[in-house]
Amino acid sequence: MKIFKIFCFLLFVLSPVTIFAQHVKFINDLPEAGSPVKFTYDPTGTPLAGKEDIDCRAFVFAMQGFPKDAAIKMVKKGQIYEGTVLTTDSSTLVALAFTSGMVKDENPQGYYVRLAKKGIVVAEAYINEAYLYEFFGKYYLGMNVDSEKSVLTYEKGFAMKPELKDKYLSSYLSVKYRINKEEAGKLINENINRLLALRPEQEKNLKTVFTLYNTLRLKSKSDSIKAIIIERYPKGSMAYSAATDALVKERSAAVMEQKLNDLIKKFDLDPDQQADRNRLAYVSQRLAQAYGIEKNHNKFKMYAERIPDKLVLASFYNTVAWPLAEKNDQTAFAADISKKSIDLIEAAKNDQRPPSYSSDEKYHKELSRMYAMYADTYALLLHNLGKDADAVFYQEKAMEFSDSNGNERYVMYLDLSGNKEKAFLKAEEFLREAKGTAGIKERFRDLYVKKNLNVPFETYIADIEKAALQKEREKWAKKMINIPAPDFSLVNLKGEAVNLSALKGKVVIVDYWATWCGPCVASFPGMQKAVNKYAGNPDVVFLFVNTWQTENNREKLVRDFISEKKFTFNVLFDTKNKQDSSKFDAVSAYKVTGIPTKFIIGPDGNIRFKSVGSAGSADAIVRELDTMITMASEVSSK
Repeated sequence: MKIFKIFCFLLFVLSPVTIFAQHVKFINDLPEAGSPVKFTYDPTGTPLAGKEDIDCRAFVFAMQGFPKDAAIKMVKKGQIYEGTVLTTDSSTLVALAFTSGMVKDENPQGYYVRLAKKGIVVAEAYINEAYLYEFFGKYYLGMNVDSEKSVLTYEKGFAMKPELKDKYLSSYLSVKYRINKEEAGKLINENINRLLALRPEQEKNLKTVFTLYNTLRLKSKSDSIKAIIIERYPKGSMAYSAATDALVKERSAAVMEQKLNDLIKKFDLDPDQQADRNRLAYVSQRLAQAYGIEKNHNKFKMYAERIPDKLVLASFYNTVAWPLAEKNDQTAFAADISKKSIDLIEAAKNDQRPPSYSSDEKYHKELSRMYAMYADTYALLLHNLGKDADAVFYQEKAMEFSDSNGNERYVMYLDLSGNKEKAFLKAEEFLREAKGTAGIKERFRDLYVKKNLNVPFETYIADIEKAALQKEREKWAKKMINIPAPDFSLVNLKGEAVNLSALKGKVVIVDYWATWCGPCVASFPGMQKAVNKYAGNPDVVFLFVNTWQTENNREKLVRDFISEKKFTFNVLFDTKNKQDSSKFDAVSAYKVTGIPTKFIIGPDGNIRFKSVGSAGSADAIVRELDTMITMASEVSSK
């Protein structure tokens, strides 16, 4: 038995990783660092099979630090894609991720290759591989967490280069601790004592001790050692982190600003120097936000302008401007920063393409999307200022990416600016294309009545709504599937067990969500409207499965959220996987890669529709659900 285990270990650490990657082939099984890494990708048999627009992102690991990522431009030859990843002399490992829209190719073993120096894999490649198996691979590549393989690769790296052990000691021991707490606990305590006895004392060793105490969950000891580190190394990294943490927790902008000035002085920073400006970017953003809340617009602008990245600053301006636009609050100020967000995007079009985009085309497409989003905000602010003709101009720039709420605003601006005929035509177009809202319908009614036509409005709108229904059905008919729904038994907020199989014969809507998921929460007013609409229909059931929620007080957090928002949802708690606590059972069985994701299950127990993201407005969500519920019922009854 021992011989067999040794053989498996040797096979794992010595064989090329590509033996696991059936869909990816690296042209060289052992590429040299500094040389291009060429690969082919065959999506056949993966979730991306048949997809036309497949993106590849490469993560290039170096001797230390977080990997650099870049979008890779691939060339398609038949069914096979070819790509090349550039590396440097310090590169150690290349990992690949493939996506098409929201769909990911998640290979449990991952698509990656170690790099060599003069034909020999460097020790750091194994350290980075261990990181893949324990953390990075799960979150960025869809790999399974494998702590035992992580430990083996750490030990392989340490054997090749012993000085790496102290550098990565805390990560290595934390993985071992997850496998065997008793055995690893002894090792951790031995290393704590060893590190504390080392002379001369070094901050890095004390920081490792701090991390190891946290691994053992000895909070009082970790707090004690943290205080010692900050006292003895007042200009060290831990002291800097503690200072910034305290700063951003302040509620008063003035107090926050004073602490920032103290921090700049204490750590010898210069906000006019690019490196220090980058280091202070997050603090500057938080301080700008604090002054924005206090309506100190001059200070807001001063600190916002310290954010060095154009796109980050544009996004920040829009994030502040949009809620003010919705509330019609501080409108002149909001319009000013909203216009700046648009100008920043225009300026970014002349900048060099960032490495995170695989082509100029994709970069400029993203800039167009951002411009449209920010133009939508600015148009609403112009409307609030009584400038509806100008609002029309900017809303038209947003229409390529607009949702039904944007459509409603566009029709309103046209109407209020005096262009009533175009408002009428656009309203009819949106309603006929199933891209309208109740607000558009009401405005269309008023415009129709003023035209004094012979056909009664109800007759006219009935024809439009019939066309919209047909359009909606045609759209979802192309997306209809027929897959057996994985069964689950989950406990709800009332403590009741809910078995999916027991609901056979009904249409079941399963909505996967989490409290931290912004799009999930944004969709809930529409979902509540749908729940209310079907409350009297015993053949339609809504289940809201809370998943990917990892807080210790998860149940209270969810209960308080639902209660505070006054949602009447039947909330179920997804269960953590017993073998891999980083995964959840139901959401994994349904192969969900992003939330919110809804499944419409027909009375026959088969999944008929999968809907990722949110339809936008509450009306649009209800309209989509109406169509899918009806079609699922019809197909299952045949």
